[in-house]
Amino acid sequence: MATIYRALVISLLLVWGYVVVTGFGAGGGQDALAQHLRAGLAATLATALVQSLPFAYFLGSHFWVSTFARTARAGDDWSERHKLWMKGPAFLALSIAPLFTMAVAIAGSMVETGRLPAALHPALVLAALVSQLVCLSTVPPAMRRNAALMDELAERFQVPTPGTPAMEQLILEEEAAALPPLFQLSRVCLLFGGQAVLLWLYLRFGTEGFRGTPAWPFLLAASVLVSLGLGLNARYDPSAPVASGAAWRRALVVGVLSIGLVICLQVWVIS
Repeated sequence: MATIYRALVISLLLVWGYVVVTGFGAGGGQDALAQHLRAGLAATLATALVQSLPFAYFLGSHFWVSTFARTARAGDDWSERHKLWMKGPAFLALSIAPLFTMAVAIAGSMVETGRLPAALHPALVLAALVSQLVCLSTVPPAMRRNAALMDELAERFQVPTPGTPAMEQLILEEEAAALPPLFQLSRVCLLFGGQAVLLWLYLRFGTEGFRGTPAWPFLLAASVLVSLGLGLNARYDPSAPVASGAAWRRALVVGVLSIGLVICLQVWVIS
């Protein structure tokens, strides 16, 4: 995985190099500006995709380490050792790099319309490129350490053999400890609610052809998703579940207030 990620980041840097080249010629007319904006949009989307891969990798590997250590009775130290990557520079770099990339796209659009100083855009481009280089130097070593940890765990311990009483007992324990599906769904709803707002912000400030996109459909979807997520989260929380009536009353209050705020904002914009 480290080799694949390194190759993808190097490819990203080459793409961003092309974007920078088109940026130097963006003042040559509408066609040159449109080419730069299209290249910047493609590079932004590619960066978001590539920099999300390490998070998916570490999340999946943490699930594997935690599950294997628990089923093999290896102890909690292995899971804690896996989490150490979040205290290193790789986690910080992966968190910052997409933010700089998004800021570059939004600032570029706002500079082009005169709403931000022209010098801000190249400064953010430089910051985004530096953040990609930091990712390139810190994330692959973290991936290699993680792979070595998984190999060590697999070599030192074994899980129960299928069909044995030990495996049957393990299955019962896992089913009892599993998070309720609707509780997991609540996290997905909350995540998508926030992403709906981020999507509109990007369309409004980070693109050329979608600046007129209305906010209310995205804010309405976010209100519904957040309300649903809060209700499911409170009702099915495995550590402290709330009674159905109380959980949904609070969620509906948040949803109604949010939708009311969206309607007020829409009426204010129209008037």
